[in-house]
Amino acid sequence: MQAAVLWTLQAKAMRHLIVSADDFGYTQGVNRGILHAYRQGIVSSTSLLANGAAFEDAVALSRQEPGLDVGCHLNFVEGNPLSPTNQISHLVSPQGRFAGAARLARRLLLGSIPAAELEREARAQIERLLQAGVRPTHLDTHKHTHAHPRVASAVARVAREFDILWIRRPFENAAPPGIGRFGERFGLRRIAMGFLNRLAPAFERSTAAQQARMPDHFTGFLLTGRLTRAALVATLTALQPGITELMCHPGYCDRELERSPTHLKRERETELAAVADSGLRSQLAEQGIVLTSFRDLAEKPATGNSWLANPFPAAGTSGWSLT
Repeated sequence: MQAAVLWTLQAKAMRHLIVSADDFGYTQGVNRGILHAYRQGIVSSTSLLANGAAFEDAVALSRQEPGLDVGCHLNFVEGNPLSPTNQISHLVSPQGRFAGAARLARRLLLGSIPAAELEREARAQIERLLQAGVRPTHLDTHKHTHAHPRVASAVARVAREFDILWIRRPFENAAPPGIGRFGERFGLRRIAMGFLNRLAPAFERSTAAQQARMPDHFTGFLLTGRLTRAALVATLTALQPGITELMCHPGYCDRELERSPTHLKRERETELAAVADSGLRSQLAEQGIVLTSFRDLAEKPATGNSWLANPFPAAGTSGWSLT
């Protein structure tokens, strides 16, 4: 007990960082980019799309690197579901594919999606990883759909069912100051982020009911597609004490990616160049930042959920100045 309390106090005082690469399994080029960033750079964790076009390729690559921390990137918006479509009719289009992010959001706002359908599809995706020999260490979602409390509740319940301890807290609260200097069109991301943040209190209640663990801080949303080395260094310099998850989307832009519906194409190579920089590990050490993973944290006691005590700063405060 004393050791657990001591580690909790140390974790709160120190800066722990998880660099988490989304979309493992999306295309072979994305898979290889993530693996390169893990081997050469600071990516310490990734999340696998169970219905991704390159799922089998990702599983094979993960076997080459058993130290790579792999979670499940639950997907309710793109591609084909893994459940029988007649059992998740509110999640799919008449063609039997996921109905898309906009339609899902609209249905969630109308309250027309049964939690049982979300749970059924989440189970099917987690079970596909398990059948492939991948034991997921954490859960997050494609397009941050679990920011909505109905999805969050379903995800947290299924996580507990499968003894998966960690879930992403998808609300940016650790962006570096002066973020606007790293790119244009932050206005749209800022609007989207503001909408997501309105869901945060209900999200916290939904996940707390299932005793889900989450990092204290989350960043990378505003810098999606703009995560250059300079932006990454600024983010690292501004890290707060506690556990921070830095989301990124590294990858090589292959033909498969060019044909896909994602808006992140060449931008993935920009992010790859940043997070695969071999010099960043020594920089982390110099700044006293501990690079960790969800697998490592699963062996430690929970540090508590501090987000409500340190909520996302209001617009115009220094927490996320766009100047």
